[in-house]
Amino acid sequence: PGKLNAKEWGMIMQHPTAGDAMLADVEDTELLRTIVRCHHERYDGEGYPYGLKGMDIPLFGRIAAICDSWDVMLSDRRYAPAMSVGEAVAELRRCAGTQFDPRLIDLFLSMGHRLVDIPTFVEHYS
Repeated sequence: PGKLNAKEWGMIMQHPTAGDAMLADVEDTELLRTIVRCHHERYDGEGYPYGLKGMDIPLFGRIAAICDSWDVMLSDRRYAPAMSVGEAVAELRRCAGTQFDPRLIDLFLSMGHRLVDIPTFVEHYS
């Protein structure tokens, strides 16, 4: 429930490459594998596992990073309560250009009201 120690962080930082390895023998998963490998890379190069920066991060990895963070921010976690939509929007804006591709943040936020009701959208279209 508290902050992770160095050993725990090391384990967490392995999940992109571990997920990629799990998909290695599955046919037609190269795009999915790219997303899994790159969803924790940061636009400023401070991410993991490869430390890719800016446009060196594949487009779908940059998109997945935003979507994953949005989901985390709006979900209750053992270590933090969910943010409000307004707080999550502010956090995305604050991290545009460092954690996230700023052009993709602009595009993501231009979706406006559709961001609020994603669970209903998923339930309806699943």
